Amino acid sequence: MRVVQVKKIVVFISLLFFFYGNAQERIIHFDTKIQIQHSGIIQVTENIQIKAEGNQFKHGLLRVLPLNRKDKDGNDVDLGYEISSIKKDGIEEPYFTKEEDDFYKIYIGSKDRELDAGTYTYQITYSMPYQIGYFEGYDELYWNVTGNDWEFSIDHATCEIYLPTENAEFKSLYSYSGAEGAKGSNANNLLINNKTVASFSIDGLRPYEGLTVAASFDKGLVLPPSTLEKSASFYKQIKEMLWSVLFGIAALFFCYYQRFVKKRNRSNAIIPEFRPPFDWSPAIVGYVYNNGFNDEVYMASVINTAVKGAIKINETIDEGVFTNSKIYEIEVLKKTPSNLSDEEEAFFKPLANRVRILVSMTSYKIFEKAYNAWQNRVTKQIKIDTYHVSTTRKKIVGFLLLVNVGLIFLLLSKTKGYANYAFLMIAIVGSVGVTLWIRNKIEHIGLMILRGLLCFFWVIPTVFIYIVSLFMVTWMQLGVQVILILAYIVYVYNIEKHTQIGIEAMERIGGFKLYLETAEKDRINMLNPPEQTPELFEELLPYAIALDVDVAWGKQFENVLELAKYDPAWYSGNEGFYITSSGFVSSFGKSVSASRVDPTPPRSSSGSSSSSSSGSSGSWSSGSSGGGSSGGGGGGGGGGGW
Repeated sequence: MRVVQVKKIVVFISLLFFFYGNAQERIIHFDTKIQIQHSGIIQVTENIQIKAEGNQFKHGLLRVLPLNRKDKDGNDVDLGYEISSIKKDGIEEPYFTKEEDDFYKIYIGSKDRELDAGTYTYQITYSMPYQIGYFEGYDELYWNVTGNDWEFSIDHATCEIYLPTENAEFKSLYSYSGAEGAKGSNANNLLINNKTVASFSIDGLRPYEGLTVAASFDKGLVLPPSTLEKSASFYKQIKEMLWSVLFGIAALFFCYYQRFVKKRNRSNAIIPEFRPPFDWSPAIVGYVYNNGFNDEVYMASVINTAVKGAIKINETIDEGVFTNSKIYEIEVLKKTPSNLSDEEEAFFKPLANRVRILVSMTSYKIFEKAYNAWQNRVTKQIKIDTYHVSTTRKKIVGFLLLVNVGLIFLLLSKTKGYANYAFLMIAIVGSVGVTLWIRNKIEHIGLMILRGLLCFFWVIPTVFIYIVSLFMVTWMQLGVQVILILAYIVYVYNIEKHTQIGIEAMERIGGFKLYLETAEKDRINMLNPPEQTPELFEELLPYAIALDVDVAWGKQFENVLELAKYDPAWYSGNEGFYITSSGFVSSFGKSVSASRVDPTPPRSSSGSSSSSSSGSSGSWSSGSSGGGSSGGGGGGGGGGGW
């Protein structure tokens, strides 16, 4: 009775294993036929029969092939795959390919269609050059038939190799099976049809095990690569480094030229000037030098108005519990001063009918009116674009040229490949054309719309392609891209920002600023600087404020002002002759800026608001005479389902 029960259990367990083995996804048969051609090209036909259960084989088969292999000298050789046909169960099957992670990936099937559970046979036919090894006394095909990166077991694997001519014979056969690097073999090696066909077969390959074969034959059956082909192959090996070096050197030279040569050619030596250039007022000097307005330029006019005697600045201290604060008041001294510049007169006019005005937000209407009038009068006197040019257009053009140069470099140095050469070349040519067009100003509304459309539909996609491509480059290519971006930054930093008149003005203002900020001990290098007096200090202080060198200017006069017991008529407060080193300029400037801001908060409106190994085939060492291993030679890779 017990014997019968044991037999039933054994049968039951056997049936479980049987059904499990038949139900799990695997490769039932991996059959490869290789035709060696006289030119050295081989044509490979792989018939891969799979068992699909909808787990990994959802849409079809994924075949992964390496993009390169090592030659006899250890150099990487790019493999050019040319697919002839792909079928499923004898019928043409849709597919698409990707080149990533050093692998050529063939996705067979459709994203929109799922496989039913069952058995399917996929046939992949492709050809490729540079797979024959040329040795002393013999030539050889050393080929990794299945690849060692399959996640599935392979029940049965076979391979047949055919020579270019019918009567040619193989000299020797070797095979290697198991995990990558294994030297042994459980395969059967046969020479059939009078030694004209090399046949290999093996059963029971586990996941990540493969079959590699080597077949040698007489020299002369296959033509060795010509000098031109060798040169082309050598170029493929070095092109990434070649173009990286060329583009890198060109970009670095561009940086050097922009930063040093161009700057040296357009720059004159700065000569100290002891008087304001062009007899300009402090506001005009600061406005031109800073290419616009800032608080220092405005305050320079306020201080100059005081220095000329039209107003007086009174400072008091409001003592608090924890801290003290400074309070400023403007006292009007003259109702009709005659020595003010145009913008100072515009500033003074809203204040003229007052006696004392507190410099705070409570007086914002007065100071807002004064500031607007002052600003309007400055811009009427000086057209800023006469001295400065806008760099926005040049920056945009430079960036677009960076994008196109970067893409051209990636195409020339291509090792892994980009999907569509023709599309990218059209994108680059069109983008460059539009970029050059952007350099020119146009007034016609129709042309402006056309240019905008071309930018949207042509240039912007090209920029997007460039950004995406940066995530698919090698380290060497990335290094060149960094240098190109650095070159763009240097270019932007050194764009000529001034007209010819502006260059002269900036040089003269620069010379005047140099005088204002140069310490006494360094003045011996200047040619006859004026004598330091309290009057000179007062006269040029507003200019020092406008050029943001008031502290340096004040330090030069500390001893002079102390000896003169300097007590300015335009200022009353606690600072005395320490006016430039005590923080007066900074403190008063903040008060002046705040005084023109409306303290009333704005009204709020209602409502609310697959493979981990290297993508390289084995080396080009001989697989004959037992010197090979599983995973060596050409071919290889692996695959899975998708």
